[in-house]
Amino acid sequence: MQNWAKWNVYYAESVNGHDAPPFFVRSVISDHVIHRGTISTGGLGGGADRSLADLFQIAFDPQHFANVAFSDDHKVSPLGPNNGDDDPTTRRLIRANFTHQLMTTAAGSIVTMGTCAGPPPPPPPGAEKITGGGQIASQTRGQTANFGFVANSNKPNASLSYHDDGATGGSMDVHSANTSVPSITFSGNCATFKGDAKVNQKPGYTYTVNACDNADPGAGKDTFFISVTGPNFSYSNGGFITSGNIQIHKQ
Repeated sequence: MQNWAKWNVYYAESVNGHDAPPFFVRSVISDHVIHRGTISTGGLGGGADRSLADLFQIAFDPQHFANVAFSDDHKVSPLGPNNGDDDPTTRRLIRANFTHQLMTTAAGSIVTMGTCAGPPPPPPPGAEKITGGGQIASQTRGQTANFGFVANSNKPNASLSYHDDGATGGSMDVHSANTSVPSITFSGNCATFKGDAKVNQKPGYTYTVNACDNADPGAGKDTFFISVTGPNFSYSNGGFITSGNIQIHKQ
């Protein structure tokens, strides 16, 4: 895509995908323009701007609500140059953003019966989930790191997106790889989950996250800690979140 444009994130969902024809609902799920300019539709061989890469992920919770992590470079870097929002020479911050679906689509309830679906089993007693998204201080003073995650103890699964522009050694993206079943434990208002990860799109790493739901809203009260290890690599960061919220859900 070579023409200058303003980009948002869209989400399309069908709750009757077994019908002929199915019905899809499309929604804009970003609350602002996430990118200005061009994008590459040719992958690594594309000639347009690849700032957003392919760092978009989606996961569903037990209620089938979507949790979406996406790359975003709408903010101008304080390091400059700043030649205006629509000037290609303006330097931008590339960050991870997270959004969570709050209600079912207008097409109706989630399909639980039919040739392609069966009734979902009820969650086991005591099943828990933790969700969160926001920012913490970066490893570099004066900058921030963005995070978004969902971790569920029922059929243990987790999705993580984390980005630190101020990481020692350079900008760092972490995404859960889910090549093996993650480990998830809950204790009071906190949870710890571990799994496989990709760092800057490369596999072979593991992550551990500890998050606590201390208040609502959570800015300045909830905590988020992350550590990432891999071949000759170690990273850790965390503390009180500076924006966003972390929430424990008991089922």
